[in-house]
Amino acid sequence: MKTTSINRFSRVASWLLIIYLSFIVSGCSYRPAELTPEQARVLQTRDFNGSPEEVAKAASVVLQEMHYTLGNVDMGLGLMTASRTSERYLAPISRETGAENELENELGTFCLIAGTVAVVGLFIAWMFDSFDDDDDDDDNDDDRRPHRRSHRSRSHHNDSSWSLFGSNDSGPSSADSYTYTMTVNLEELSLQQTRVRLTVQGEHYEGPSLVESGPVQDQQFFIDFFTRLHATLNR
Repeated sequence: MKTTSINRFSRVASWLLIIYLSFIVSGCSYRPAELTPEQARVLQTRDFNGSPEEVAKAASVVLQEMHYTLGNVDMGLGLMTASRTSERYLAPISRETGAENELENELGTFCLIAGTVAVVGLFIAWMFDSFDDDDDDDDNDDDRRPHRRSHRSRSHHNDSSWSLFGSNDSGPSSADSYTYTMTVNLEELSLQQTRVRLTVQGEHYEGPSLVESGPVQDQQFFIDFFTRLHATLNR
């Protein structure tokens, strides 16, 4: 047999790690581009039935349900802030617009395509290697079958702690953390109608180091907040 299953998995995992580290060192990353002011305003703004006080109370309930900690609340200015720090990625952080960021976007797209092609190529190579090993097994004499079964049993046992991307054993959590700050602006349109504009700023840390920051402009993120706010107002 050319190689054992565990060796194949280890080899693929090693190549994937090398590719991943190469992309990180070369600065390959993808972040969505920032929306124009007009696009952002449409995404961030909704009108609700209710006074500013009623809407503010409902918004505070929603923010707490989403595990945000309330900060400043100034009803005179119609302003509320809340923040949350999590080890879990909650929403993409957009890049700020500019010539340098356009180049960064093109580089990120190239790296994404190159990485996908590399991973697919490695997977196909692994599959062909696997087929070759199966052909070699079929050519063995009958008296070697018990040995092959024993070897496969051992390989299966060893593979239980591995996946295509490395060990399945849960190690220590990464040092990455994400901080999201939400600002809710309330504008009274009439006695029982209030306009809400939500802006969100995201920060990504690796340990104590800030590695990226920018606005959060993910459509689903805003839909979720406004849907919750509407439901809370109508309880």
